[in-house]
Amino acid sequence: MKTGNRIGQALLGLCLAASATVFAAAPAEAAKVPAPAMKARLAAKVPVTGLVRAGSALVAVGDYGTIVRSADEGRTWQQAEVPVSTLLTAVHFVDEAHGWAVGHGGVILATADGGATWQVQVTLDDKPVLLSVYFADAQRGYAVGAYGAAFVTRDGGHKWTRLAVGSGHDGDLHLNHIFGTRDGKLFIAAETGVAFRSTDRGASWTRLATGVSGSLWSGLERTDGEIVLLGMSGRVIASRDGGTSWQVRDTGTEQSLTSGIALANGGLIVVGAGGVVLRGSGTAPFQLEVRPDRQNLAAVVAAPTGAVVVAGQLGVERLVPGK
Repeated sequence: MKTGNRIGQALLGLCLAASATVFAAAPAEAAKVPAPAMKARLAAKVPVTGLVRAGSALVAVGDYGTIVRSADEGRTWQQAEVPVSTLLTAVHFVDEAHGWAVGHGGVILATADGGATWQVQVTLDDKPVLLSVYFADAQRGYAVGAYGAAFVTRDGGHKWTRLAVGSGHDGDLHLNHIFGTRDGKLFIAAETGVAFRSTDRGASWTRLATGVSGSLWSGLERTDGEIVLLGMSGRVIASRDGGTSWQVRDTGTEQSLTSGIALANGGLIVVGAGGVVLRGSGTAPFQLEVRPDRQNLAAVVAAPTGAVVVAGQLGVERLVPGK
């Protein structure tokens, strides 16, 4: 049987333990809202699982319902007003003002002021462990998580309905990360080397033959359209034909890789467990750096002027200026 510890692994970075649950969708009004996040002087040092751009700002989410925001490219951080204290696992913005965050207990939060304040928009019945959220536009969004949890909204997050992604054994897989491409495709990175693709806005899904067996934690689209998936044992796999075929890239590490960003110059930065930071360009081997603190990194983002910010078990930190 799958354990809560495996869900903790799916939280990208192996930072936090989690617990399993079984779920179905229902309105927020029927759910009990937990206590608000406590204010903390060192909120930016709380374990972080998600980090994104919101226009010129950066927004990070993590344990204890903590959300922090930076308006100066990660130099300083301010804690947001958050109405829940549960573990938050992922965050996504469609523009500089409107964003959503998800986490344990089936909670889906929304903001309309760039992440300064948040409201509980929906709590899904039976409280699923949600691991990822993605909005294609201000109305259509997706949330996925443990044991095949998958939901879609078509009204900006007010109402969510269940999606059937996998079938049979695949229907019970942890869906670790969902993301979209510029041409409208959707991809999901899942456990046991499984990935899914939808070309019809989530109405149907195709299981992709990735050729790997270890769990895939996240994915992204590069500036040239290449799809990249990241996972266990230092795994980076890439596809230039929309997910039909995949090639394994040499990374020089066996640490789990949890998050990556595509740079405007065509480069790629990937982070993972044990303080691993990889930098690559094209198909050349990655340059491997292991940070002295060896903290498990769960997320990475580039600020507007190129500074790189990482997040993980020790919170958020400005890494190096980008070039």
